[in-house]
Amino acid sequence: MRSDFDFNKLFIFEMANNHMGDLGHGIKIIKETAKVCKRFNFKFAFKLQYRNLDTFIHPDFKGRRDIKYIKRFEETRLAEKEFMSLKDEIENSGFISICTPFDEASVDLIEKQNFDVIKIGSCSFTDWPLLERIARLDYPVIASTAGASLEEIDQVVIFFEHRNKNFCVMHCVGEYPTKRENLQMGQIDLLKNRFPGVAIGFSTHEEPDNFDSIKIAIAKGAKVFERHVAIEAGKYPLNAYSSTPEKINKWLQAAQDAYQMDGVQDSRYLITEKEINDLRGLKRGVFAKTQLKKGQRIAKDNVFYAIPCLDGQLLANDISKYIEYVLDKDFKVNQAINIKDLKIRNLRENVLKIIK
Repeated sequence: MRSDFDFNKLFIFEMANNHMGDLGHGIKIIKETAKVCKRFNFKFAFKLQYRNLDTFIHPDFKGRRDIKYIKRFEETRLAEKEFMSLKDEIENSGFISICTPFDEASVDLIEKQNFDVIKIGSCSFTDWPLLERIARLDYPVIASTAGASLEEIDQVVIFFEHRNKNFCVMHCVGEYPTKRENLQMGQIDLLKNRFPGVAIGFSTHEEPDNFDSIKIAIAKGAKVFERHVAIEAGKYPLNAYSSTPEKINKWLQAAQDAYQMDGVQDSRYLITEKEINDLRGLKRGVFAKTQLKKGQRIAKDNVFYAIPCLDGQLLANDISKYIEYVLDKDFKVNQAINIKDLKIRNLRENVLKIIK
């Protein structure tokens, strides 16, 4: 069931219109990105964007070259069959297939072509007619929040919760590219605290050379990460926020480093032998303060604690009011007291019985 989809450690590569209306170029982007992904043990997805340009653009504005997005979308138009070829390549390359629809007709096409996940772009975050159509599908949903107010985010989360949808909310800043000082990484904390049962992600538009924000996002507990991708080609210039395979490799390496540094979260980490040995050199050993006789108990007034501690020596860390140490031999002043020369009685169980 798609509703059981696990968002954890999902890395999404967004093609958007970087295929440039050239099917071969789009396929090459997918293949080159897939080569990089083989070096890393994450879940990877590739994402397309669908717009039914025949109805998405108002009839009176078709062909306008003075309106940025109309010009961009019309110049990079692909046919339905070509989009299907891109989706086939996505799946053949081992990616989870994701698509962002910008109108209801595109949702119909996503359903027809059987994508794995559906993505809501920030500009459509509160496009309620579109959300209603998307909610009719049994698809996991990822939604970006750039430009949305907290009240609007609440409304969309409630909308999907009431429909029992498996969904993820992405922190996103809709500046292309996003300057470091405008990344607002603390919003991941806000979303996590406000929606504790919802997967939170990070959709990025920062410069391709920024490999710090992914580490911060991971440290803050984000589960899903999205990056625009492209490849260099003489006739197709790169935009300022899309990453080449080389940059993607460094981005993923930064993510891998962050996970390694983050370590274990659900239980206490495995303490290494080196850590034990390094710390032992800083611990105080137990030494005889006075001449001690066999049969005597160790007490505060007849021992002292100092470094260095010796191999096999009783440590200050071992001293407890619930443990009784009885000497099994005589000790001279300043002599290290070794564990092998002690009889040890743990009194904790007796104390607990008395308390009960």
